Amino acid sequence: MTIKLAGEQDKHKLDFAARNVYTLPNEEYRVLPSSAKDGDYILEVKTIRMIEPIIRFVISDDMLTARISLYPGINNDKKISYQQVAFMLTEKHKVSPGYIDDKALQDAVNLLNEGFIVEGVTVCRGNPPVHGKNAVIEYLFERPSVKPKLLPNGKVDYKEFTKFIFVQKDQLIIKRTPADKGKDGRDITGNVIKAVEGMDRQVEVVDGVYANLEKTEFRSKYNGHIILSGDTITVLPLLQIDGDVDMRIGNIRFEGTIHITGNVQSGFIIEADDIIVDGIVENAELKARNTIVIRRGIKGIISKGFVKAGGNVSIGYGENARISTGGELSIEKYCYNSTIEANSIVANGKDTIINGGEIKAFSTIKVSKIGSKSSGRMEVALGYSPLLQAKAEKVKVEITQLSDSISRISEALSKLNISDPKIQNNPKVKMLIDSADAFKRRLQLLEKKYNDLNSKSVCDAPRITVEDTIYPGVELKILGVSRIIKSEMTRVEFTYNEYAREIVNKPISASC
Repeated sequence: MTIKLAGEQDKHKLDFAARNVYTLPNEEYRVLPSSAKDGDYILEVKTIRMIEPIIRFVISDDMLTARISLYPGINNDKKISYQQVAFMLTEKHKVSPGYIDDKALQDAVNLLNEGFIVEGVTVCRGNPPVHGKNAVIEYLFERPSVKPKLLPNGKVDYKEFTKFIFVQKDQLIIKRTPADKGKDGRDITGNVIKAVEGMDRQVEVVDGVYANLEKTEFRSKYNGHIILSGDTITVLPLLQIDGDVDMRIGNIRFEGTIHITGNVQSGFIIEADDIIVDGIVENAELKARNTIVIRRGIKGIISKGFVKAGGNVSIGYGENARISTGGELSIEKYCYNSTIEANSIVANGKDTIINGGEIKAFSTIKVSKIGSKSSGRMEVALGYSPLLQAKAEKVKVEITQLSDSISRISEALSKLNISDPKIQNNPKVKMLIDSADAFKRRLQLLEKKYNDLNSKSVCDAPRITVEDTIYPGVELKILGVSRIIKSEMTRVEFTYNEYAREIVNKPISASC
């Protein structure tokens, strides 16, 4: 008789079945190529022994699958039924009926009864457990980039890199997906296989961060920078740089307060809401939306570096400094050869002196000493706000551009018969008319803004108070009127006489 192998043909499997399953000696079987189809093989059996059909089961170690192998009988016409095999699974191997793959088992039994060897068919499948996923913490902010910036011209700016993690107020900075418990499974006998729960992780907040009730979203309380240690996070509105701002730190732009305990070396840029420098600023660019404090002082080279603040600026001293402030400039010791624009200036310490350079203030200057015996001419201007005047000039430029646009539109419309309904309804003509109307409305607003800025840029009562000495050579300019000091004067106050259109002075009392 001949026996075939179901599925993929393999003569070695037939040989193995003959020797190890049927236990036939070599002289009682041969594995031959099939004459019916190329690549197929048959097991030719020559024995007088009678062997019943053989059923073998392999249950996986995890009890999640059962595989069946079926071998037809030899010299035996006995058939096997689905019910017989299913009974063996449920009674002998304790398989729950619900986990038997009826179709796979029936197909295997049918092939057996047709004389095929069927091996390794999976006829039972359990439900494996779905193990819980670990909690996931996602950091949604950009990590620092310590690579220098590549400029469009191919050069590298080694000062332009990011060493800090900056965030905005209410910015979503961390998302946490909690761990889940997973889902239990069952093996083919119906026993429960417990799922392994995922490991949970929490975000520890020290300060500056708030979370939703579920602790799945974490946001910054304010503009600041992040300090991250493991899963512990802090957002601070104060960025402290211990030591100097140099090639180790690079340029810094921060929406908060920067405190630098050392110096700011030449060529570096610092931008923040508020800036505090304990040391010296050397030819660097400092911009603050609010205040700047430079406890030691500024050492500059003319036209290199500047200090600019929307609010007050306080310095220990200034040498060749360029300072622009929308508030008060306070000078503790001295200021030499500097260019200053400020709302007001206070430099009235016991020995504080301002000498050389160009000084512009809007309202008041209180100074101990100004000029010196050996220096040349220096200019001190008062009464106009350089910042407001600059804003007014920008508005004036926009007014000019807008007026030119209105003139060009009017010229174009003048060449058309606007009373003609066809021309009136032309989309391009309508767009020109609408634009002209919009420009005129805008022009009125700009002219009002320009007039307001010009009005606000002129101080009602500017004054200079010299609490010690003003030296010859100092040129005072108040509201455009000039006066050169020709002799040394002490304890004197200068104001503008509107009627005489001149700068006048009077002595100040000891109590002032």
